[in-house]
Amino acid sequence: MIYNTCHISQPKEIILGIKAWLDMSDSGYPSWVRLLDDVTGIVMISVAIAAILELGFDFVIALEIFALGLLLTGITWLVWGIYVMKTNTYARVFMIITGISVIGLSLIDFVFLSLPADFLIIFPAIGMMMIGLSRIVLGVIVGDIPLWIQMLQVLAGILTLNLAAFVFIFPNVSLEILLIFLIISMIANGLVRVIIGRSVVPQKCAES
Repeated sequence: MIYNTCHISQPKEIILGIKAWLDMSDSGYPSWVRLLDDVTGIVMISVAIAAILELGFDFVIALEIFALGLLLTGITWLVWGIYVMKTNTYARVFMIITGISVIGLSLIDFVFLSLPADFLIIFPAIGMMMIGLSRIVLGVIVGDIPLWIQMLQVLAGILTLNLAAFVFIFPNVSLEILLIFLIISMIANGLVRVIIGRSVVPQKCAES
């Protein structure tokens, strides 16, 4: 009889734990997410600078450094989709999908390091294009925020999309130049990440 009671209560505890986690994810804008935004923005800028410095020595290593920044960016988008974006279900799902996709794309450069460099650069470019599209979505969907913030989101998204698209539009351009375009877009997104994280946008997104 004691065994049966324990056996029944264990699934119940698991269900209650999952429910508590979901309630926590819907409880507004956690302070640790703001810290994550600040750290992500600073790391993105730092990684971009490190990639530029390494670019003169080894292109593949510079690309790997860039991929680290992209990985952290994907994690941040995933966190935003789970804990922050509540105002629009479609935007929330889109951000979660974007985060998971960007994480996967960034890891490809580490897993398949032996692939040609002109092939490896494609995956970070796709990841940055998805980030750019996400910024445009945020700028358009999230209402009741200052107009300059909406414009900043949309402009950053357009800039990121265009710079990342150069990898596909100008395949004959040197890989170093193409990576510089991606690095510029990462620096821009790092700055925007810090600005947006300190603005009213997260709180507005978290209002369900």
